[in-house]
Amino acid sequence: MKKYLLGFIAMLVGAGLMFIFTHTEVSAESEESNPDEFVCSEYTYEYKGQIKHCETKTLDCAVYGMGVSCVKKGIFK
Repeated sequence: MKKYLLGFIAMLVGAGLMFIFTHTEVSAESEESNPDEFVCSEYTYEYKGQIKHCETKTLDCAVYGMGVSCVKKGIFK
């Protein structure tokens, strides 16, 4: 009986700790409501036309003709 009671108490303590450490509130107000600003520079190539290089904090993009190509900055972000 003592083993069962000890196991039950250990289970309750573990469940309580899991609840405390995983119970977090996510709020949209903590994030910045404005999107990242694109900073662009233009390049003109003789054969390929006009290409714009645009970047934000998290993206690196090329805007050309009728297309856009973006790459996420950083390896582990």
